[in-house]
Amino acid sequence: MPLFEGRKRRLGDRNDGFRIRNLDPMGRLIPYIMKTKADSWVLFEEKLEVTQAQELVRKLSREGYPGMSLYHLLFASLVRAMSQVPQMNRFVINNNIYARNEIKFSMVVKKGMNTDGDRTIILPRFQPEDTICDVYNSIKKEVDVIDRTKKVAEDENKSKFDVLEFTLSILPNWLLRFAIAFLKFLDKHGLIPKSIVALSPFHTSCFITNMGSFGMNAVYHHCYEFGTTSVFGALGKKEHEYVTDKNGKTVRKTYVKLCFVVDERTVGGFEYGAGFKIVKNCFSHPEQLLTPPKTVVADIIDR
Repeated sequence: MPLFEGRKRRLGDRNDGFRIRNLDPMGRLIPYIMKTKADSWVLFEEKLEVTQAQELVRKLSREGYPGMSLYHLLFASLVRAMSQVPQMNRFVINNNIYARNEIKFSMVVKKGMNTDGDRTIILPRFQPEDTICDVYNSIKKEVDVIDRTKKVAEDENKSKFDVLEFTLSILPNWLLRFAIAFLKFLDKHGLIPKSIVALSPFHTSCFITNMGSFGMNAVYHHCYEFGTTSVFGALGKKEHEYVTDKNGKTVRKTYVKLCFVVDERTVGGFEYGAGFKIVKNCFSHPEQLLTPPKTVVADIIDR
């Protein structure tokens, strides 16, 4: 079910979210005290044992979901977390806190796996009831249309984001500076066109990067000042360790590291902690992602 389905915009709302009107005193003051994301970032890190998770994604990959990976499982885990802790899908702009009206993620896709390969970005949308298979299909739909044989400038089937990015990139410096400043002004005051927000990777529930896909460990990546991204996650490479189980037997375990940077103005550490606990639990017991959540928690934003 779409978030806030049927709700009408009121004065102070935006085309991508609804203003939170039931903030406690601290929530009301924090955006004025910490005015930027650089002021208010908080770091979360988890080292996760993924033996069961790997077994599930391999099984699904053999059963009709080729290429299913831990990356898809991370997306699905975050969608599940936002279905239970909807406050994770909030954002701050112009000193106000908003509840986003969709679950939209951003991820970079390399058109060629080399140092001079162009990059593009996909923006899959999800529903809070989505399973890991639904998440896989939404991502695949976006990835399948990318022509990896051509650079962005040469691709006659550019995505709408690529068209906008390419158009801005060929502007002279003075005009580009003005264009970006103008977009930031419109965004700050809730006037940025809905069509721009729809294709912007900076107006997203979560931006995720897969560092492990090219053999690196997870890093802490900043949340962009432009736009409304409040969560940036990175998935690291798989690492193996030998541990002793409860029977005294030495077994090999596989781990990955997850790193998140979040904007603490949106909600407190308790809510973020609850959300990331769900992510961790989904990696430990990934079979729960095969079915929709039993309930979807609504974000209560009115007095």
